[in-house]
Amino acid sequence: MKTVTHSSLNFVNIHRVIHISLGILLVACITFISQSTHAGIAGDVLFVNGQVQATNSAGQTRDLQKGDAVHESDTVITGKNASAQIRMRDGGMIAVRPDSQLKFDSFVFMGKEDGTERSFFSLLKGGFRAITGLIGQKNKPNYRIETVASTIGIRGTDHEVYVVVPGSELATKVSVGTYNKVNVGETVMTTNQGTVNVLPNQMGFAVANDQMPLLQPVNLNLFTAVHAPTPQALTSPAKAGEAARGTVVDGAIQEQNTMSESVIPKSPTLIPIIQDQGPGAPPKVF
Repeated sequence: MKTVTHSSLNFVNIHRVIHISLGILLVACITFISQSTHAGIAGDVLFVNGQVQATNSAGQTRDLQKGDAVHESDTVITGKNASAQIRMRDGGMIAVRPDSQLKFDSFVFMGKEDGTERSFFSLLKGGFRAITGLIGQKNKPNYRIETVASTIGIRGTDHEVYVVVPGSELATKVSVGTYNKVNVGETVMTTNQGTVNVLPNQMGFAVANDQMPLLQPVNLNLFTAVHAPTPQALTSPAKAGEAARGTVVDGAIQEQNTMSESVIPKSPTLIPIIQDQGPGAPPKVF
């Protein structure tokens, strides 16, 4: 009869404990990596026109194509005649303009607004249009855009931001600084000197962080102006229906009650990202 010693039992027990512990650790690591990977994705590329790249925090650069993920800390860089459209994980949309650099500083969204969510961007140069998603609807400070001249917050919005840097082609046409136009909703533009609220079809401008931001007429070198309808235009049901549909810029509907008769000035630097081109065309942003 084989004798089982106390020391051999201890060895077996220790082996079992180590085996179970390693299994638990492996599962925890897999779960952590999976959650970290998911949390690190800010959005997915819907459309690319021309050369568009993303540079991560390690300085590694990759070309972006339709379907690629954009990660937290990525800087999206568009070429001079390039553009991109990104669907954010909270349902928002980002349309990056040509010759732009937009950094996705921080993005956290676990499927609902619970106070931990955040969507922070830095616009280094050029411009983008944002139709915001769930982040910022309840907790406004959890969504913001930083530029060298100002900080922009939202009040539930469709808005456009442009940063004109010294030495750029646009700097020969407009003043250097940050421009912020609202299509729907409201934004708050802040510098060290104060804050201005920007309402639909208004434009805020900040030349530097040590100067007060100002409201200015919409700059047509950067943005498209949308005219409000006259009372007469809304007396006809047909025209009222046309007005309710609004106008389309970059494939995204501007809910501005625009008359069909209104002449909307086209900006020479506002390049449509999405157009109706029949079957196979990229999806519209609504």
